[in-house]
Amino acid sequence: MASVFEWQPNKYLQDHRSPQSFALLVLNQPLKNGSNLRKLWRNSSLRIAADGGANRLHELSSFQGKFSNLQVIIGDLDSLRPSVHNFYISQRTPAQVIHDTDQETTDFGKAIAWIRKTQPPGTDIIALGGIGGRIDQGLSQLHHLYLFQSDPAYADGRVYLLSGSSLTFLLKPGTHRIQVREDGEEEVFGKHIGIIPLKEPSRISTRGLEWDVTDWETQMGGRISTSNHVLPETKIIEVQTTKDVLFTIALRNVDGEEDG
Repeated sequence: MASVFEWQPNKYLQDHRSPQSFALLVLNQPLKNGSNLRKLWRNSSLRIAADGGANRLHELSSFQGKFSNLQVIIGDLDSLRPSVHNFYISQRTPAQVIHDTDQETTDFGKAIAWIRKTQPPGTDIIALGGIGGRIDQGLSQLHHLYLFQSDPAYADGRVYLLSGSSLTFLLKPGTHRIQVREDGEEEVFGKHIGIIPLKEPSRISTRGLEWDVTDWETQMGGRISTSNHVLPETKIIEVQTTKDVLFTIALRNVDGEEDG
């Protein structure tokens, strides 16, 4: 029997009164000091920066200690500025700074490996950083979604990549039910979605989109599903896939319009 996976990514971007069990990982990419960052910061149970990601937090235009309770900085530390290092280790609860000199792994990979080693099994990770800069960096981030989701049942936890305009995660073979709206909750997603097979061809079927497909072959160099739309009445998108595919959905901004 094919596996069925339930997803509720919208819950991470809601206002909650108590922390949730997920790790927020800040990458060395430009950040927006918007409502999504503030919600994630409040909601997360662990806040960690990959090397220069600490610089990005410190640089935010409205920085007034709002993001000072960073818990861990990890990487080869070739990007971390001395003043930022000194700031975070001088807080009431100092950040732990971990110097990992392994040149065969990226700071992103070092951070995920550390989280997986030290946190409870199955801890989800939301990696915060855009993929609109250098193409090699963007592809590296997508590569890590594959690299750290090898278990067919997500036993190690799920990894999400959040940019300023979209949320991206990996769908393993099986049926996926992705909640995009919930009664009584703020709408956090826009209408645009994409389902992209970077690693190998797949056959997909969808339900809840403007242009649904059934047993549809998709591959790079062939047909891929981009710029599809979530129907206004859809609360749960269903995707069946035979192979790993990337699922990406647009975010809404604070004014209720779609970012990007």
